[in-house]
Amino acid sequence: MRLADTGDAGWRWDTDRWAKGESWIRPAHAVVLFADLIPGDGSSVCALVREDRDGEADYTSLLVRPDEIQVSAGALGTVPLYLTAVGDEVFGSWDIVDLRPHLRPDRLNPRAVARTLSRQHRYSTDTLFDGVYRLTERATAVFTPAGLSILYPEPAQHVLEPRSLRSGVDPGTAFDALLTESVAEWRSTADRIGVEVSGGADSANVALSAGAAGFSSVHTFGLLMGGRIGQLQRDRRRSLVDHLGLRDTAVPACSTRPSCLEA
Repeated sequence: MRLADTGDAGWRWDTDRWAKGESWIRPAHAVVLFADLIPGDGSSVCALVREDRDGEADYTSLLVRPDEIQVSAGALGTVPLYLTAVGDEVFGSWDIVDLRPHLRPDRLNPRAVARTLSRQHRYSTDTLFDGVYRLTERATAVFTPAGLSILYPEPAQHVLEPRSLRSGVDPGTAFDALLTESVAEWRSTADRIGVEVSGGADSANVALSAGAAGFSSVHTFGLLMGGRIGQLQRDRRRSLVDHLGLRDTAVPACSTRPSCLEA
C-alpha cells in the first residue's frame, strides 16, 4: 500500500482484492475466514479479516485514513503478519517469502540471528531481516510519512505482581487433580493411552496423570537425543520409568522408529 492512496475511501473489489490506485489489500483465501471492508468516518476505511463474524475469534484489521495506515492483530495471534516499509509504501504478508524483493541478506538483525543460532527463540517483533517486523498478538503497526513503528498493548495488570493464594490451598495438589481429571476424560473412548515423553517436566506430568487416571495400560514413547543433553534426557526418563514401573525400549532419534515405554 502507498500513502498516496490513503486520501479518500474510494476502494473497490477487483477479483480477489480491494484496490485503489496502486495499492491493494488481498485477504488470505481460506474457507474459515470472513473478510469485510467497513467504511469509517469521512475518508477512513477498515479492512477486517476474521475467523468468525459472530464470535470472538482471531482477526487482523487494516485501518486506512489520510497519511496513516494501521495494521492490528487480535488477541490470539494465530498467524503472524510480516511487514516492511520502503519509501512511502508498506508491504505485508502472512508469508515472509512474499517479501523476498525487499529482503536484504546483507542487512540481518544481529539480535535475531544470535537467538536463532543459539536456539534461544523469542516471540517478538524481531525477524532475521533488518527492517522486517513480525506483528505479534494485540500489537499495532502504524505507518505514516515518519515511517513504520510498532505499538504494544499496556502490560496486563495481573502479571505486574504475584497474586496471593487462598488460605489452605496447595497449588501442586490442585494442579495434579485438574490434570488427572482432564486426562481421565479419555477413558470413555479408550482403555489404553499413549503419551509422548521427551524427558521434560510437561510430558512427565501428563504421564504421571495418565498412570493415575485408571487406564488399563499406558504407553509412552519419544525420541532420545545424543550428547550431554541426551544423557540428561535419558536420566529423567529412567526416573519416570522406575516410578511408574514401565519397560523402556530406547531408540536414538536418528533411527527410523521411536523409542517405546510400555506399562
